[in-house]
Amino acid sequence: MPTEAVVLNRALLAESGVFGFAPLDIRSRSFILLRSQILHRFHRPGGRILAVTSTQPENGKTFVTANLAAALSLIHPTVLVDLDLRRPRLAGRFGITPSSGIDDYLDGTAAWPSTGTRIAGADLTIHGARESRADSASLLAAPRLAVFLTAIRNHPAQPICIVDTPPVLVLDDIMLIARNVDAVLMIVEEGRTRGSDIAQALRILSPTPVIGSVLNKSLTGRSVRNMDGYYYDKG
Repeated sequence: MPTEAVVLNRALLAESGVFGFAPLDIRSRSFILLRSQILHRFHRPGGRILAVTSTQPENGKTFVTANLAAALSLIHPTVLVDLDLRRPRLAGRFGITPSSGIDDYLDGTAAWPSTGTRIAGADLTIHGARESRADSASLLAAPRLAVFLTAIRNHPAQPICIVDTPPVLVLDDIMLIARNVDAVLMIVEEGRTRGSDIAQALRILSPTPVIGSVLNKSLTGRSVRNMDGYYYDKG
């Protein structure tokens, strides 16, 4: 892991919609509740690698991924990985510009520890992508992805690894990722995500279990309910 931790710009985090580091901020409340469910219903039974996805772009999956990882990292070792390689956004959300990205590790030009950025004030390491990659499928199909995730899964600190992934119905990349993770969390956008799309996504992801869903951009302002239906007000 990198030896020097990076201090994040809090103003930039707020502009990017990352509130999970501030437990007293009312906007982080949903993510505090979500992390509790992830710890008790995913991590405690042995889950280590959790992919976050949606059926279509712009459903808010990266927003949820970033905030969940931030909230988790305040109380538990957390690794955040951007595998949405054609549209990588996580590093930018946190104001990070990696000199070596997870994409460089996957193509064999960098060692995986060099792609991580440790965050000061939290137990969080972010493996962002350095650039958009049109060859995402070939990178994700390579054995190096499984090696990387297995190393995280077997780490003695038992971190939770949160993986941002491409939308299920846009690319087949998620199928290459899903076979290497323990479970998937589905982001659903109220008023936009169709039930038929969710059913199709579940078929594509099978046999990897989908442990729950998050209803994002709620039109009714509802709050977190349970692992089978979280609600957020913003995306």
